[in-house]
Amino acid sequence: MSLSSIIRISAGYTGLWVLMMAFAPAMVADDLFGVELTAPLQAQMQLTAAAVASITSMLWMAPSWAPDNIGKFARLAAIVWIVFALLNTYLMYSGTMITNGQNYSTPVIMVVIAALLWMKSKD
Repeated sequence: MSLSSIIRISAGYTGLWVLMMAFAPAMVADDLFGVELTAPLQAQMQLTAAAVASITSMLWMAPSWAPDNIGKFARLAAIVWIVFALLNTYLMYSGTMITNGQNYSTPVIMVVIAALLWMKSKD
């Protein structure tokens, strides 16, 4: 698997979150936090979806924009994935997020993506 493919897989994963926050915010609010969707929460999720959509676009395009420096970009992306995995884990530990199998899988996926990015960036 090439580094470009791993970067695009990570873009696909963030893209799924964009779609869920934009088109199924009630499901995300209930599944992650166990709360009902309010108008302010929905607005915040839509703003977050727009921000993550821009990150997704950059992830998707990075291999074609900077092929000579893609390893450096991948290492930075790996660090960002680890930060999100740690935040996600903390939110579950603190009781802010629901602790269930689905929510435990999210930081695991993030760590796997980070590890793949980091290892392939060294090739």
